[in-house]
Amino acid sequence: MSREYQGQNPLDIAKKAEQDLNSYGAKVGDDASGLNTYKKAAGDSTTESGVDDTVRHKFPGADVTYGSAASGAGQNREIPESEGGGVYPDTGRPLKVADFGSGVGAPEAKAMRDAERRGGNDDVREDVR
Repeated sequence: MSREYQGQNPLDIAKKAEQDLNSYGAKVGDDASGLNTYKKAAGDSTTESGVDDTVRHKFPGADVTYGSAASGAGQNREIPESEGGGVYPDTGRPLKVADFGSGVGAPEAKAMRDAERRGGNDDVREDVR
C-alpha cells in the first residue's frame, strides 16, 4: 500500500474512489473546478489506449503503463527504464529487445567489435551530401 494511504481503511479508500469515478465530471470530462462545462479534448495517447493517464494525481503511488510496454507483445519492443532499459547515448534511440539478442552487454560489445573489425569505415555514406 502506498505511503499516502497508510493508516486508512482500504474499504473507505475504495468507496471514495468509486464515488469519484461515478461522478459527473469523471464521466463527461469536466475539470476538477466544475467551471468547464465543455468536454475536454482527449490526448492522442488517451484516444489510442483508452487509458487517461492525467488522473494519476488521484491515485498516489500508482503508475500507468499502456501500449507494447504493458503487454510485452511483439518481437522487438522497447525496454522501459524501470526494467533496465535506456537510450543509446549517440542516437538517443530507446533500447529494444533485439539490441540484447547476443546476451548481456550486447549493444556495447557489438559497437566495440565493429570498431575493431571495421575501424576505418565512415559512419556516413560517401554519396550523401
